[in-house]
Amino acid sequence: MKRPTVLTALPLAVVLCSSPMAQQIQRCEDARGRITYSNADCPEGTRPVRSVQSAPAPSAEAMQSARDKAERDAQTARQLSDQRHSQQTAAAQQNEQQRKADCAYLQGEIQSLQRMRNMLVNRPYYSLDDLNTMDQHAMKLTADYRRVCGS
Repeated sequence: MKRPTVLTALPLAVVLCSSPMAQQIQRCEDARGRITYSNADCPEGTRPVRSVQSAPAPSAEAMQSARDKAERDAQTARQLSDQRHSQQTAAAQQNEQQRKADCAYLQGEIQSLQRMRNMLVNRPYYSLDDLNTMDQHAMKLTADYRRVCGS
């Protein structure tokens, strides 16, 4: 008669042990203070320090809530990425417009300096120091133009 009782109690024990609330984890420590965790008895050479109760499995509501939050977070991340991309595009366009304006300004300065040099050279009396200063300034402007405008 005891046999049917044992057979009836065995499935009940298996169900109880497999539930998330019944899982216990042993924290084991050896003589040197190293800590190991085990879901069975402590390994040889260690002693149990305390039992740690594992967290129960999350409910279906909690899992759905986490999925919803993850989707909202992903959508927010996509929006931020799109916003950052549009800001970077606007900044790049603004930089390109500024570069074009700088190139036009430098080109105008170079042309103006060339006209002034031609006027200076065509006068009957001119100073070589003035001419050298204009040539140095022209070289500097040309170098700036090449650096900024690339040609």
